[in-house]
Amino acid sequence: MTALTHQPQPAPPYTAPGADPVAVIGLSCRFPGAAAPGAFWRNLVSAADSVGTAPPGRWEERVGPAPAEPRNPIRHGGFIEGIDEFDARFFGIVRREAEYMDPQQRLLLELSWQALEDAAVPAHSLRATRWGVYVGAGADDFRTQYFASGRLDRFGHMGSSRSLLAGRVSHHLGLRGPSEVVDTGQSSSLYALHRALASLRLGECDAALVAGVNLNLLPDVTDQVQLWGGLSADGRCRAFDERADGYVRAEGGGVVVLKPLEAAVRDGDHVYCVVRGSAANNDGGRTALGVPSPDAQREVIEAAHRAAGVTGASVGYVELHGTGTPVGDPVEAEALGEAIGRRRSRATPLLVGSVKSNIGHLESAAGIAGFIKACLVLHHGQLPPTLHHHRSPAELPLADLNLRVVGADQEERLGTDEVVGVSSFGMGGTNVHVVLAGSPARTDPSGRLGSRTPSERPTTDTVWCLSGRTREAARSLARAFLEHSFPTERYTVSDVAWSLAQRGEGEHRVAVVGGSWDEMRDGLLKIVAGHDLAIPADWLHEGGAERAAWVAVAGTYAAHGDLAKVADRLGTGRRKVPGLPTYPFERDTFHGPTPPHPVAPAPEPAPAAPEEARTRPLLDGWQQAADPSERLWLIRSFLERELLDVLGETGDEHLRVDPDSTFKDLGVDSMSLLELQDRLTAATAVELPESALFDHPTVNDLAAHLNTELEALRG
Repeated sequence: MTALTHQPQPAPPYTAPGADPVAVIGLSCRFPGAAAPGAFWRNLVSAADSVGTAPPGRWEERVGPAPAEPRNPIRHGGFIEGIDEFDARFFGIVRREAEYMDPQQRLLLELSWQALEDAAVPAHSLRATRWGVYVGAGADDFRTQYFASGRLDRFGHMGSSRSLLAGRVSHHLGLRGPSEVVDTGQSSSLYALHRALASLRLGECDAALVAGVNLNLLPDVTDQVQLWGGLSADGRCRAFDERADGYVRAEGGGVVVLKPLEAAVRDGDHVYCVVRGSAANNDGGRTALGVPSPDAQREVIEAAHRAAGVTGASVGYVELHGTGTPVGDPVEAEALGEAIGRRRSRATPLLVGSVKSNIGHLESAAGIAGFIKACLVLHHGQLPPTLHHHRSPAELPLADLNLRVVGADQEERLGTDEVVGVSSFGMGGTNVHVVLAGSPARTDPSGRLGSRTPSERPTTDTVWCLSGRTREAARSLARAFLEHSFPTERYTVSDVAWSLAQRGEGEHRVAVVGGSWDEMRDGLLKIVAGHDLAIPADWLHEGGAERAAWVAVAGTYAAHGDLAKVADRLGTGRRKVPGLPTYPFERDTFHGPTPPHPVAPAPEPAPAAPEEARTRPLLDGWQQAADPSERLWLIRSFLERELLDVLGETGDEHLRVDPDSTFKDLGVDSMSLLELQDRLTAATAVELPESALFDHPTVNDLAAHLNTELEALRG
């Protein structure tokens, strides 16, 4: 009998099912040197290097002893400012909970809100909708710090959970679509985008927020990467350069809003660009774990091209993974040369570049950084230079591969029909490639996507509606608009008005009335100076009925709100304006748990005071008060103090509890209510059932109930 042997067969080519185009309609980011996409783009085109040294206080607390090696600790990195700052009250999160939240969760909440505002999608309109949230993340620095600190708190369980990076965004916005966090190493956020595209095409969600986030809190992690040999000695990513010696670690986050192109056209959304297709695979079976495979990278690029329905000849630019490592760069170049470079004319080599040369390697958020750069490239039609590239090494023959790194020596622009690729590779072998095309607005003859210029549309009077949680927030937003450089050649003041009318409505509101850019600027100056309503001076004398109606609707908005009336008066035919200033968060500082310092042994704690001694101050005061209203006031004051303490808000002497607001509206969750219940029972000796706090859901209601119970027990 002849022995049979199995001959492995290569996998069939991947073909994406029904790869309908998906529009990118909103962007937000906080990258090194840039707190918004506009600043990020300006840094890119001006060839700014945003890598520096660790800011004061960073990488100074370790969870373990310093390693014997390396002898020269790395201090370079791409850092963002204010990672310990957060506008908790804007999101209805109490201070104690915010203290025990991974700052990556806090950052994603703010970025998601900003991305929706950039897309002119009202956050309140998304409740119970089938929007998905997909986050690429891998860092657990906060969780490691939290457990090492010994300061465990019940809020820390969800606050340190990686799954809540997506779940908290879905919860806050009330979304009913899929919500997931993926970790494929350095390709995590581009893989999250690939997952979102698949869900959109399968009908699992109607639109999606896609994010990547990475914060470098611990020096221990950087030491580990240095021991592994991945870091550049002087902290620079030199993609495809003969001096490449590793990468520099960086941090930040980005969010994009995705919607099927057909739906984006229907809804009048601004389209930055269109995702034509994507693909993912793995390097499985390569020579060693952590060593990339040129065959797998070539295959994923070819698969993405098939999914997008394009060929290498139509690719004008590829945003590289481009870490600047001596091992990874030649592999990526070879794959690109085989998949694209050698399949196109020698007269037009494939242009490539890497955002890591500007901001460093954001690791799990690197893919979203490259993707946002590609979106802006297509939006502006310009290719920013790649920094730190002078000459490729002999083992990386770019000319033979028909590749060329975009340099600063001449301005490079994309052709109208050229597409852009984005690559991201994880050290576990997960490779992702995405193909993007320009917005169809440039060639849409119907004008539905905003191909008409402002000169083709009459300039009309209008109103800009700005609001915030506080009066100062509304003023700050007006100040940001005053400093903003508007694309006046493409949009009108009415387009801006329409975009603002799609935002949420804060408690404090201001309005600017006018019909020209100069009038709106003058009005913003008045708002910044302290007015709530700004009207051009000549309108008061020669305005006419039409202008009087605009003043009336603006005044009603500033005094009472109701954006719907403003939107009705604005009518149709307006366009959503991208890149407008977003909400100016009023951030407080939250110092999370840090590893403990060695201290002398603490003295033995004193014996706990008997329960009667702890409860006596409230009970003694209550019994000594003859006036029933004074008794009720004592209980209400005690309730307010205990509630603030449970929520971790006792440090703010100006903070007061609204006694008529429900516990839910005050941000009190069920576990906080149980803790409050235990405190009240200990302080009053009244056995409160759990249902009591739900049956009496405000401070005033609960105080009245407690007073009645004490009357019955103690008279």
